[in-house]
Amino acid sequence: MSLAAVSATSAFAQVTPNEPTKEEIAEAYRTKSLGVGMAIPALQWERWRIKEIRGWKLHFKRIGEKRSPGVITHKYEAVARKNGWCADYEIADTMVAPPANPDMPPVLVVDPNGVRACR
Repeated sequence: MSLAAVSATSAFAQVTPNEPTKEEIAEAYRTKSLGVGMAIPALQWERWRIKEIRGWKLHFKRIGEKRSPGVITHKYEAVARKNGWCADYEIADTMVAPPANPDMPPVLVVDPNGVRACR
């Protein structure tokens, strides 16, 4: 009976697809933007290209911004979708505010949050 339960469980367990790597997400993020527009002062929006990696469609969304003297950090959420699976990522993009300080290079951190079934 236990062998039947194990085989039934393995039949329902699906292998998650080969989701994009942190490096692929970072490269897609770096090439994502078509620029920032501003029609009303202090109200800006970003224009994005939809990026695709090995059949995974990527969607980026800005979820926050933190400003410190000389440093700006943008937080993004990225979702990769393919065949009913979603891979979630958090992105932190830290850059030096102008004038640029050559001792502080920009830092991009991509943290995967796992793969889940989605619609």
